[in-house]
Amino acid sequence: MQLQGGFHVDRGTVDEQGFLRGERQDALVRSDGAWEPTDLGRQFVSAAEGIERALDSLALESGGAGGGVKGLVRVLAPDGLGGIAVGEAMRRLSETHPGVRLEMINAARRPSANLVGIDVSVVVGRPEVSRNESFHLADYFLGLYASAAYVERHPVIESPAQLQEHPLLYFIESMQDVPELIDPVRHLPRMHQSIGATSSMVHVELTRSGAGIGLLPCYLADRAGDLVRLFPEEFAFRASYWAVSRPDLLKRPAVKAVMDALRAAVEDMKDELAASAGTGRARPRSERRGPRANALAR
Repeated sequence: MQLQGGFHVDRGTVDEQGFLRGERQDALVRSDGAWEPTDLGRQFVSAAEGIERALDSLALESGGAGGGVKGLVRVLAPDGLGGIAVGEAMRRLSETHPGVRLEMINAARRPSANLVGIDVSVVVGRPEVSRNESFHLADYFLGLYASAAYVERHPVIESPAQLQEHPLLYFIESMQDVPELIDPVRHLPRMHQSIGATSSMVHVELTRSGAGIGLLPCYLADRAGDLVRLFPEEFAFRASYWAVSRPDLLKRPAVKAVMDALRAAVEDMKDELAASAGTGRARPRSERRGPRANALAR
């Protein structure tokens, strides 16, 4: 188990300590497909964090960079928001707290009580885990998009029902368990899925390549700049980003600094994230492509 600040405790370490005391205790237990610390495991984490805080205070007293705020912070985030907002947050932190380092794992997951090895988790959908602290970051929207080349080489789609004749580019159904990402598909005409991927950024690039019609976060599609929005009034699905962390982790200066910077970065994006409700920003671009694109984007 990798503890905060780079300290490492595994089952062998804990078993050895238990053996020396003449007892056997586990620091980790398996729960809901993930490892979760026991009371003993949390004691190890608390002790390691105490050591880290002591080292940070020494750095502060000796005039360390960044006011003594330093350490490794692990963030779980969807790749779309992660690449944009977390990247902007780290740019800001590099100026104010250069001693803070970040590792980001990219996945769109539902909220979980198990945050072992993760300091800040950015999830899609409102968390229902009471023992963790959660913060609403922003709402965003998903819509249907196609490339200009795809529009040109296929017959005009006059109605949403005709979408059934086209392949959908979206998440792998069997690997997606986030309700806010599953529900939109249920409101679409029955489309066959030719390519499934676990990454929203991949969905965007597949759509740009003309591989099919993508169900995309509108802010990512709008940033691409060359996609046509399809039936924006009929298909605009709201979702939400939340940041989750444990109260004890938020006491770490480095984790709090990352959380504050992330919330500020997303706050600056709120207009962009909300801009694609209903009509979206892609529609004016499509109207300049002529009547063929207009039929799709009307």
